Amino acid sequence: NKAISKFKDCKYLEIGVAASNKVFNSIPLKMSDKFGVDPENGGNLRMTSDEFFKKHSDLKFDVIFIDGLHHYDQCQRDCLNAMRQLNKNGIIFLHDMLPRCELEQTTPQNYHTWSGDVWKVAVELNNSKNVNFKICNIDRGIGILKLSEDYEYKKMPELFSMKFENYLNFKEKFKIINSEEALDF
Repeated sequence: NKAISKFKDCKYLEIGVAASNKVFNSIPLKMSDKFGVDPENGGNLRMTSDEFFKKHSDLKFDVIFIDGLHHYDQCQRDCLNAMRQLNKNGIIFLHDMLPRCELEQTTPQNYHTWSGDVWKVAVELNNSKNVNFKICNIDRGIGILKLSEDYEYKKMPELFSMKFENYLNFKEKFKIINSEEALDF
């Protein structure tokens, strides 16, 4: 909500809403200014994120929250699509960047709390050019992404086969901040 308050006539996109609508319903915008995409339930658009980005490629957003399918390849596509549809000075948030144990990051899901392997997108963002990326150490890690005009996302295909022990090494290089620092950022 703090991010949204920084934009006049903010346009908001949420990928992966789920039945509770917890975050989506807390966004103080008119329904015409917020888009909640989920193929099963929640939000206001019943489709996959891939379908949404293809069908609505002309829309631009100020704030985007990505919490969809917790698979590296899907999160990567969601992030790349979001980057293309982000307005200048916009902000992208990514959920589940800091899994707490191997079971939480295993795909497919086989544990009650699940972050999946989206931490691999954090590694790519951490190695990309002209992006300002930090992870707030709350709620299994909230990535916060700001882009420069000449950003370059660095795909790292070798990440596909990497496991939790690799994540622990990469995590040491993440810019992890607390909630107060995140609000300032």
